[in-house]
Amino acid sequence: MATTDSESDTGSATDQTSGGGLRQHASEAYETARQKTAEFYGAARENATSAYETTRQQAAETIDTYPLAAVIGGFAIGALIAGLLPRTERENEALGPIGGKINDAAREAAFAARDAGRDKLDELGLNREGLSERLGEFASSASEAIRNSRRSGNGNE
Repeated sequence: MATTDSESDTGSATDQTSGGGLRQHASEAYETARQKTAEFYGAARENATSAYETTRQQAAETIDTYPLAAVIGGFAIGALIAGLLPRTERENEALGPIGGKINDAAREAAFAARDAGRDKLDELGLNREGLSERLGEFASSASEAIRNSRRSGNGNE
């Protein structure tokens, strides 16, 4: 059966109309996805900021409560780092044989500080087990924040 020009034009117009509808639908879907993504990102950012602030506040309170432990820990970390750094040629020239004695004394002081710091941290509950427990609490808080942000992003509050 042969088609006339008017039938051909009508079919073309219908194709364009349905194509426009698809374009409109795709545009709306894109905009909805963009908005949901922005909402999810905002909620996740707020929750991450909140978790960071809570952790920072808890750390500050711990340091305020146990300042000696913070000082001892800082000194021990500094001494450990200093012990790991190699001596320079200039240090060897300037200090000569005295450098060895100073190095030995510094090493002994670093070990003593490390041991004293470790003992004090154990006494305060800031040992491996205590820190592991606090890390577990932090991980649980972070997980909960992520779950909440996902719920917020999906609109399921």
